[in-house]
Amino acid sequence: MTPAPRPSGDGLPPELLALVTYHCRHINAYLARAQHLQALHGDSMKQWQRLVLYALTDALAHNHLLVGTLAAHLQRQDLDADLLRRYLQSPEPDRYITREAVQHLDGLTGAVPEEAAEPTWTGIGRRIARDDS
Repeated sequence: MTPAPRPSGDGLPPELLALVTYHCRHINAYLARAQHLQALHGDSMKQWQRLVLYALTDALAHNHLLVGTLAAHLQRQDLDADLLRRYLQSPEPDRYITREAVQHLDGLTGAVPEEAAEPTWTGIGRRIARDDS
């Protein structure tokens, strides 16, 4: 069950601010790790390229989930589909609004998951919203 959309005049939802803070913290940590790896493994190309790609893809995964979760929120707020595509700079919003992003949003907003076991990203979303309170 999805909570009712908030009226647009309510200001910024605190759970969305917490979402951005949470993921930006992780993205920045992974990017810093990628930069720092040169000092640790600059003499071993194989070790450096393996570890730097792990760090960069982890940052990318957080960014993708963040963008998808925010886009799913806007979609639930009945944002015009063309405007959403413009915001995402993509003709295909579904490349961002994945099942995981929707589950993450459900956790942030307190929606009850339809699945028997709560999905991982729903639980993480609940924790982000709770920790911000």
